[in-house]
Amino acid sequence: MHFRGYRVDAVHRTVTGPGGRVVRLEPKAFDLLLYFAAHPEETLSKDQLIADVWGGKFVTEDAVMVAVYALRQAFDDDSRSPRFVETIRGRGYRWIAKETAAAEAPRRDRTRMWLAAAWGLLIAGGFAVLVMAVMRPPQPMPSLSRTNELLRAHARGLFFSERTTRQDLEEARAEFRKAIAVDGRFAEPHAALAEVCVRLIEIGAPDAQANEAEARRELARALELGPGLAFTQAARASVLFVLDRDLQQAERTFRQAIELDPSLPDTHRRYSYLLSAAGRFVEAIEQARITADMQPASASAIRNLAWTHILAGQADEAERLYRDALRLEPDSPDSLASLGYCLELRNAPGAAMQLYRRAMQRRGVPEEAVAQYDRLFASSGLPGVYAELLERFKTNRDTPRSGLAFYAARAGRTSEALAFLREAAQRREPGTLWLAVNPGFASLRGQREFTLLAASSFHTR
Repeated sequence: MHFRGYRVDAVHRTVTGPGGRVVRLEPKAFDLLLYFAAHPEETLSKDQLIADVWGGKFVTEDAVMVAVYALRQAFDDDSRSPRFVETIRGRGYRWIAKETAAAEAPRRDRTRMWLAAAWGLLIAGGFAVLVMAVMRPPQPMPSLSRTNELLRAHARGLFFSERTTRQDLEEARAEFRKAIAVDGRFAEPHAALAEVCVRLIEIGAPDAQANEAEARRELARALELGPGLAFTQAARASVLFVLDRDLQQAERTFRQAIELDPSLPDTHRRYSYLLSAAGRFVEAIEQARITADMQPASASAIRNLAWTHILAGQADEAERLYRDALRLEPDSPDSLASLGYCLELRNAPGAAMQLYRRAMQRRGVPEEAVAQYDRLFASSGLPGVYAELLERFKTNRDTPRSGLAFYAARAGRTSEALAFLREAAQRREPGTLWLAVNPGFASLRGQREFTLLAASSFHTR
């Protein structure tokens, strides 16, 4: 979209001015820009904007004012003599800039851009490259309908990628693949697809090798298309951390991504994972808290912060946070099970089992199986429940070995736990990255083999 010589890139979410200055807006400000562009010349009240742009979330009118101010800064607009956003006193705002075709951009700027491109071609490849570039017609941008299809698929992918189940992540992968099929020239869907593949590996989805191959392939394409984008560097950091286990390079890349765009909550979240695995809990909590502050209505973000406190040995604060998450999502099996585990660590097994039972029911576990776990708890406590879980899942080759090791350790079956951890280490399962700090393996920390396995988790390829 073009407005008065400014180009709005809805995929990369940037505004490029007539002089070539690129502004990357914070997410809600850009959402507001797209909403304004879709409702030109309409007077839009602040309540309407909060409902449609902020999804009705509890925000004050100040949030709208801040976003409008950011738009005015991006477009060099003056509220006293507006060319883009007009304030209708007592009523709201109105977008007054008319959209123009790309061909109507100022000729001076087109000439400057053409000369810059020409000089670059001359320096890089000589006159032959220049002739080829002039003679070869540029690849057309997708039509408006195809652009909308691409944006819709990418947005749906981002929505599903914020969830934690395998089904949701598979949905996210399908949407990102769809966006790339529409037009593969944008880095963000490639980077997002690489990130989803890494997360599928993390949760133990089948075909880890195929997922890793796709993650590396899509990351390479994202680096080719947009190496300077925060999304791309964040995906690269995840690959370096989870797949390559190069903590130093991964941390540098996470920091680079945050410097490029500090407004991406997922980058802070995943950086907190690295810091907690390294035992740097103060920094890990800080990054996880940034994510939670950015997403105050996200139970997942609050659970992530709570888990970081668990790893830091702060179960009391974790319990408070898990209860906050449960208030946001009273029927969430993830929140129920997480709070249950926290209470288990706080030596309240009865309360923990009540929450585990509710989580199993929410997940659709048959009532006869729930009753069996109740009987086991009555006869042998939580170790008996974990022993049953171990027997139920250990014959499934797709179950992460680190998960089975957790069940075995909680059941008091040390030798089996170590055997599963050896297998997990051979598979390079992501769960082994947190062996040294996961309280679920506290009973194994006196074992020399466990110490060696935890130390070997960060061996790079």
